Amino acid sequence: MAEGGQVRRAEDLAEHDLARARIRQEHLLEVETGYRSGSRFWARADEPRPEFDPARTTLTERRLAKVRELRELGPQEAKQLGLEAISERTLRRMAAQHAERGLAGLADGRWTRGLSGHASVTPEVEEAIVAVHAESLHRSRMSMKSRERMIHQYVSECLVSCDLSGVHSDYLRDETRGCRR
Repeated sequence: MAEGGQVRRAEDLAEHDLARARIRQEHLLEVETGYRSGSRFWARADEPRPEFDPARTTLTERRLAKVRELRELGPQEAKQLGLEAISERTLRRMAAQHAERGLAGLADGRWTRGLSGHASVTPEVEEAIVAVHAESLHRSRMSMKSRERMIHQYVSECLVSCDLSGVHSDYLRDETRGCRR
């Protein structure tokens, strides 16, 4: 998951970044399985290469062999793939991210556009937040959960056509932060 925000997906990548992520995936699959495709059924003619043969090498040996191979790349090619500072630990992290998020897990976080500020809300939701804020000024201290319930109640009673399903409670908390005394 992106730090404190929305999960990045492969669809968020530009075409050239997606191609780089696929090349990273091939390298990772070769380490994990011995085959760049990830399966012996779709093996290339020269696979498995001796240093990546799962029948003769351990996973750690294959990772170390891949580190040596990638360090032998030219500096420009390594930089293009974002693998200029590769280590065995980096390959383990990449494998964990790939298992968790698929191809998007192999994309360098700098490849995707940064998430911008707050999520936008409709004018109806903003109206509900302002109304609950005004109401809470005349009450004793309220919890954020109570404010959230009041916002949902306001929307359901006064704004029948508005849907709050896409509005996260953290956003409501941030928007009503000024309501505390």
